[in-house]
Amino acid sequence: MGRMQVPRVERDWGAVEAQVVAEMRALGLPEAEALREARRKVERVRLRFCWAQERFDAFYEMQDRVMEICDRQIEENPDVDWEEVEPDEFPDPPEEAIAQAIYAEVMEAVEKDRWPRHLHFHWI
Repeated sequence: MGRMQVPRVERDWGAVEAQVVAEMRALGLPEAEALREARRKVERVRLRFCWAQERFDAFYEMQDRVMEICDRQIEENPDVDWEEVEPDEFPDPPEEAIAQAIYAEVMEAVEKDRWPRHLHFHWI
């Protein structure tokens, strides 16, 4: 079984900064202030973006481990009817709980704006 392909999203942070500067200038901020505020805002968004990518890398790593364990269970138990197996007979490996906790952590941030302390900013 091969490693799960992690979707990577690259951003042109310079282009994002230019867009934010333009938006702030359109609101009437002077050039220097707009640039300063845009840099601060874009850096905070970049930090959150990188954190989310790192957490999803960890999530995919745990999912890979789960799949390896499940594949091994299937190989070691060829006589088991996996469609009929009871959940307590072959419980999920601990890695599954870790993967689900990582996923929940990211979804709390993305869906509810509840970020880890080091990524909680007064103003984005």
